[in-house]
This record gives sequence, structure tokens and C-alpha cells, in this order.
Amino acid sequence: MSYEFIKATPESQGVSSAVIEGVIEEFGKLDFMKGLIILRHGKMICDCFWSPFEKDVPQALWSLSKSFTSCAVGLAQQEGLLTIDTPLVDFFPEYRFCVADEKMFKVTLRDLLTMRSGHKQCAFAFARADSAGDWVRGFLSSPLEYEPGTRFVYNSLATYMLSAVIRRQSGLNVREYLMPRLFEPLSITPGPWDSCPAGTNYGGFGLHLTTMDIAKFAQLMLQKGKWQGVQLLPEDYLEEAVKPHADNSMNEHPDWKCGYGFQFWRSRHGFRGDGACGQYALMLPEADMAVAINSSMSDMGRILDILWEKLLPELKSASLEENDSAQAHLEKVCRSLKISPAEDSLEFRKNDCSFVFNPNAAGIEKGSLVFDGKMCTLTLKTPHGDEKIHAGFGHFQKSTIQIQDFRPHPVGACARWKDENTLEISVMHLDGTFRDTWEIFFKENTAEFRWQTKCSLFRPLLGPLALKSFSQA
Repeated sequence: MSYEFIKATPESQGVSSAVIEGVIEEFGKLDFMKGLIILRHGKMICDCFWSPFEKDVPQALWSLSKSFTSCAVGLAQQEGLLTIDTPLVDFFPEYRFCVADEKMFKVTLRDLLTMRSGHKQCAFAFARADSAGDWVRGFLSSPLEYEPGTRFVYNSLATYMLSAVIRRQSGLNVREYLMPRLFEPLSITPGPWDSCPAGTNYGGFGLHLTTMDIAKFAQLMLQKGKWQGVQLLPEDYLEEAVKPHADNSMNEHPDWKCGYGFQFWRSRHGFRGDGACGQYALMLPEADMAVAINSSMSDMGRILDILWEKLLPELKSASLEENDSAQAHLEKVCRSLKISPAEDSLEFRKNDCSFVFNPNAAGIEKGSLVFDGKMCTLTLKTPHGDEKIHAGFGHFQKSTIQIQDFRPHPVGACARWKDENTLEISVMHLDGTFRDTWEIFFKENTAEFRWQTKCSLFRPLLGPLALKSFSQA
């Protein structure tokens, strides 16, 4: 059976609609919010999305994926498949020969969970350097700077190794392992969980879920792993998982120096799972509140600042008097949220054109640009075939493209003329955080292509594109 949260007015749960609207207004100033769900006392008091993002499209969680991998470890320990104090190498005895640092034999799953593997920095460079694309070998053969279990160093490959252990012990990838144990009971149909060359889920990132899915997970964590009367996750493991086991006080932002558990962060208030560019599952036990957020921004800490400053001080323990007008206005605001497309007040229009590129790392051979009323279409011939970016002047148009990425993505794009010779096409990935800008500068009998990107973690970047030839209709 599917599960839906009971909707309630903010006032009935001890917070005014005006306060919620104020939080949304502050979030709207950021670059960019995508989805927000607030639960209080298990009821949904806010559910909103910023167009062109869609509530039913699973989003890239980045490192919020780590918290799900941690839950898989807790379940596997409960089922007798592992113990978190077992040395990592014991799960991969065939790799003992490649261990170059004796300290690696001391690394336990607990050390991986708490980001205290002994590495000086994230070990991904060693995984990528493996000649056969064997990330397990890349990790186990890497050097360690510190004694395992002594120093916090954020390390996504440590979480990958937890994922690899789950696969080794259960015969299932983390996503499949969690399907009957976590996702299905929560009525979650997860999107993909991206994998390494050997097909093992990344573990530390790569999972795609909707904002509503995150909200369910956050509420489950708030309820100590119990869902509709059934204990889905081991309560004793979760109790340990959210304690501050590792000292991360060397970090700068106050919410990143409160301690680190088993792939969960302690915060100034409560605890959380989080992912790059603002993917959040926030659990606030003292307020009996859970918050789920998807966003695409560089300053993800500002999201927490707003919640701590604007929302938490206004929470009341008792219900407030209902306010029909404020509730109606909040509902109207939530229904009308959108990311404003680039303004196109200029009326410059060029003729359709086509072009051939010099050889480039992305393998883009040629393309065309066609204008059609209030939109334009940039077509590029890539190794994946002809890919089209539809962009609206003053509005977003949707397409599906891959270009330099690992797989295709739905995108929303808008266009504007910066001046009479410069066309700018802004492209937002609707299932993740990537944001690109194409700039085409028209000269006499030719053009220049300029490409910029934001929020492009773990992504191959598009190199310079030089034109071999250009023709205009």
C-alpha cells in the first residue's frame, strides 16, 4: 500500500502560516531551491516545489546517499552478515596481497562509517587511478596518513567500501538490498543508484529520490526506525549512528563541526543526512520536526541558517489559533513558486545557422541553431546521436540530453539575448544539481561558443569548442 502523510495546517502543529511563508520567501532568494517538505508531529505542514522542477522526478542526493548506506550496514549487522568492528580486509581476502600500508589491516567498518579510515584526503583519486577500474583494489592499496579510528577526514570512497561489503556479503547492491527492507515499506520507488565500473553502487553518492521520499526517510529516523508500528531499522544501531563519534571541529561552518556519527552529521540542532548543493534530511527530535530539501546551490549552509533563525524560534508546543486567510495565502504561494527564467527584453533575432566543430574531448562534431518564435533549439551531434536543447525566451522549455554526462538527464532551458550579438542559453538539470550556460557570440560570418557550468561535482567537464566552419541561412 502507498503511504501519504496527513496534511495539517501549520497553526494546528504550533507554527504560524506567516512564519512558514517567511521561510519560503528567504529560500526563494537563494540560487536555487527545488523542493521543501516540513513535517511536525508526523503531519505535513508544508509541501512546495519551485518550477520547472517537478515533485515526482527523483533527484540526485549526492552524499545524502551515505545515510542510506549506513542503514544498510545496520540491517546487515542485525541479520548476521557482518559486524561493524570487523576489519575491512577480512571481507576481501583476495586483496590482501595488494595492501601496501600495514595500517590498512586495522581499518574496520566502524572506521569507514565514522570517516576515520586514516586517509589524509578522500581516496577517490586512488580508485580512479586503478588500471582496471577496480575501486576496491584502489582503496585497499592506498596509503594512510593517520592511525585508523583517530582522525576525521571526509571520504566518499570509505562509504563506497561499505557498499562493496554489502554486495559481497548479501549478493545484492545496496539499492536492491534496501528495496524490501526500507524502500518498499516506505512506499518509495527509488530512482537509479549510480555505480562504479564493476557495477557496485557508489554508496557515498549516486542515489536518486524525490523530496517526498526524503521526507519519509527523515520521519522514519525521527521515529527511531519504526514505521506504522513496524521496526524497519534496528533501533540500537540508529541510536549509535546519530551520536557524535568523530571529532570534526576542524571544519569552519558551525553545522559541520558538531560531530559525525555513522554517516550522519550532528547539527547545531538535531542531526541530519546531507548532500552537496543542498540535499537534506533534517531530524529535529526536540521539536518533533523533520525537514526534507532538494536544492542546487553552492552555499548549502545558508539553508540551515535560515531554518535555525527563522523557523525554530517560532515553534510552539501547543496549537495556535487557526488563521484562514494566512493559510490560504501560504497555499497560494506554495502553488506559484518558480525559478524566474532569464529576462529577454531585447528583440534581436538571428537567422538559423549551422556549424562544424574542430575535434574536441566531448566528441561534439557539428550542430545547428534554429529560432522558432518564442524559443530556439540548439542541436549538437555527439557520440550519443543528435541531442537537442530547447530553450524558451522568457520561459523554460524541457528536453532530455546527455552530451558530456554519464547518462541522459531531463533539463529545463531558457534563452536570452545579452546584446545584439550574444545569445545565452541557461540549462538546468531537472533531476540533479548541474547548471550550464551556453553563450554563442556571433561575429561576421562566424561565431564563438563559450560554455560554463555550476555545481558540477564528479562530472566530466566540457572542454573548449572551436568552430571549423559556420554557415547562416
